[in-house]
Amino acid sequence: MATLSYVGFIKKTHGFKGAVKIHSDNSSITLKEKEPLMLEINKKVVPFFMSQISKSGSEYQVLFEDIASLEEAEEIVGLSVYIESDQSTEPEAWISDTLGYKIMDQNMGPIGVVIEHIHKPGQDLLEIEFKSKTYFIPFVEELILNFDNKLGIIYTNLPDGLLTINE
Repeated sequence: MATLSYVGFIKKTHGFKGAVKIHSDNSSITLKEKEPLMLEINKKVVPFFMSQISKSGSEYQVLFEDIASLEEAEEIVGLSVYIESDQSTEPEAWISDTLGYKIMDQNMGPIGVVIEHIHKPGQDLLEIEFKSKTYFIPFVEELILNFDNKLGIIYTNLPDGLLTINE
C-alpha cells in the first residue's frame, strides 16, 4: 500500500497562467506529470493533476489542470505537497532537519539557532533563539541564501531591522 511522502511546499506563483513553484529539499522524490500531487487543504489531502512540470535545482515549476489563473494559484501558495509513494518521508523529518541549524547572516554574522519550523499560509517561518530572545524569520527564497546540511547552517541575507522590529 502506498503512503504519502512529503515533497515540500508551494512557495509562490509563477507567471499569469496559474503556474506555481514548489520548493523541495527531498532529492529522493521524483515528480511525474501523470501522477497527482496531493495538497494539504484544511488538514486533508486533495489530489491535483499536473498538465506541465519542470525542475530547476530544488524547485519544481508546476501548472495544474484545474488552476488557470494567477488568482487561483495564489490561493494554494503555502500549502504542503505530498505524493503517493512506497517510501515514507514525513514532513516532520524534513522540518526536523532544520531544527538546531545555526543561522548565519551575511551582514550580521551568527544570529541564532532554529528551534521550530512553523507552517503558515503564504509562507513558513523559522523560529530562532538568539541571546535568550525568540525571533521569527520568514522562510522565503529572498532571505535564505543557502543551506549547508553537513555543517547544519542556514545562510541568510536579512533586511536591516528585522530582528529589532519589536524592540
